[in-house]
Amino acid sequence: MSNAPFSPVDMARRKKRSVVMALILAVLVVLFFASTIVRIGSNFAAVSGG
Repeated sequence: MSNAPFSPVDMARRKKRSVVMALILAVLVVLFFASTIVRIGSNFAAVSGG
C-alpha cells in the first residue's frame, strides 16, 4: 500500500466534481451578469422615454 492519502480513483472523482462545480459557478455568474444588464437596460429605457 502506498502512502498517498487518496487513490487515483478518488482523485479522478474529485477532479470531475471540481470541474462540474466550476461550470455551475460560471453559469451562475453569467446569469447574474445577464440579469443585471437587462435590469440596467430597462431602467435606462424608462428614464430616456423609450
